[in-house]
Amino acid sequence: MSVLSLLKKVKVQTLSFEKHPCRELDQEVMVHYLNGLALITNEDETVCEKEKEYLSILINSFGLSEDMLETFVNFAENPDEKLILDMMQSFATKDIKYNFMVDAMMIASIDGEYDESEEAIIEQYFEMFKITKKEAEDLRYIYEMFYTQNGNALYRYFKRNEYMNVELFQYLLDYYKIDMAYELVEDEKKILTFEFFKPTFSNTYMKLVGANEIATKAVSNAQFCIFLNNKYLSKEIEIYDDNTIISMEDKKLLLDLKNSSIVLKDKVFQVNNSKIEEEKVTGITYKVAKEFIYWVSQKDEKKYKISEFWGDDHRNDGDGNLDVSSFKNNPISDEFFFFKYANSYAIASSKKTGIFPLSENKIEADYNSKKTSFRFMKSIK
Repeated sequence: MSVLSLLKKVKVQTLSFEKHPCRELDQEVMVHYLNGLALITNEDETVCEKEKEYLSILINSFGLSEDMLETFVNFAENPDEKLILDMMQSFATKDIKYNFMVDAMMIASIDGEYDESEEAIIEQYFEMFKITKKEAEDLRYIYEMFYTQNGNALYRYFKRNEYMNVELFQYLLDYYKIDMAYELVEDEKKILTFEFFKPTFSNTYMKLVGANEIATKAVSNAQFCIFLNNKYLSKEIEIYDDNTIISMEDKKLLLDLKNSSIVLKDKVFQVNNSKIEEEKVTGITYKVAKEFIYWVSQKDEKKYKISEFWGDDHRNDGDGNLDVSSFKNNPISDEFFFFKYANSYAIASSKKTGIFPLSENKIEADYNSKKTSFRFMKSIK
């Protein structure tokens, strides 16, 4: 054996999947597990070095002797029907069968080829272990994401699926050093592209404060869902009986499902009807609207702020409300629009000419409306 070959062999013997679930099982089950994988390696009648290496890593992971590698290779070359039956019965009812299938697909493709004969064995294993069609689809997806080391896709998948526990596959995450994180995909980046314009008023009594442009549209359902999933998908939330969503991290009220077009399905926030994805988000709290602004600012590396207005004087409309008749003639006038006016919170209406001051507590108490919306501005600071 050459020095290079010797070094490679020693290196393989030091590698292992430290958290492989098989480590907790009886040695007999471990042997059946490895026998089953070995069968795949010899389907083309040649057990290549990479396939042997994968088996060796698993042998190390299970705490078995490296000398057993030849035993598994011999089994692959001369399979025993009774041992195959024993293998199937040993873990057919255990979650370890999911790991087995992912490991089976990994070893089938480790030589760079995943041919029809290997695929036929994989299909047969799915049937033997009575794995449902949906489970098989999920396992194929998990395998592909591990094979391509797509941490973003794995994060999203495991957050949306309860029956396939990420802890089962922690050994692959650690071994391949995959960082599961929620990152925006291209479609989401496109949805989060905002247009801004410089509003004009017919008088000088209302001005934007601290910014010279405001978002063309109110924040939409689709945009807010992306934000909620990015910020809260990995955190504990709770749905109360009245359908309000609470962040358990800080006990903060997020939104009221009764007055929103957003639903929480399979642990993912989504719009309940694709036709209204671009409509303004409703039923949210003012505080979480501000969190959205902060999040967008970090994402775009720009400084945004929630909409604030300022009046030159205290002229009113005769009913004690600040006169902003020009407000309803501007494109920013949504039916109801939360924003901050001077040093207090307020709500504006396109159906009236006034801005009506509200305390923050009042806004939080009245947040659950189908009419509320919000925009944001580019900060000049």
